[in-house]
Amino acid sequence: MMTADSLAGMAEAWTAFDEALRDGRGVDQNAYAALKETLRLCAQEWEALDAIPRLAANILVDIFAATEANAALYQGAEADQAMEAAYELHDLAGACVALR
Repeated sequence: MMTADSLAGMAEAWTAFDEALRDGRGVDQNAYAALKETLRLCAQEWEALDAIPRLAANILVDIFAATEANAALYQGAEADQAMEAAYELHDLAGACVALR
């Protein structure tokens, strides 16, 4: 069963992570850890559902593309770190919609 808290947590964590990248602050490790945790939680909660909330779908669709685009703002190790995050978040987003 999905809870409003898990969806709100995902939205809050995604906003913090995305804004840090867009604002030139790099990968915010606290926001990144929170986002990964909320994605894992949502994947568990949504496993048996046939549909997920619209806000969740919007976030999941944006995770890879936005993170990849933001990675282009950086060079070297910072860009690599952002791309590694993009791929890990992509995998976690896939788990939220039961891609196997």
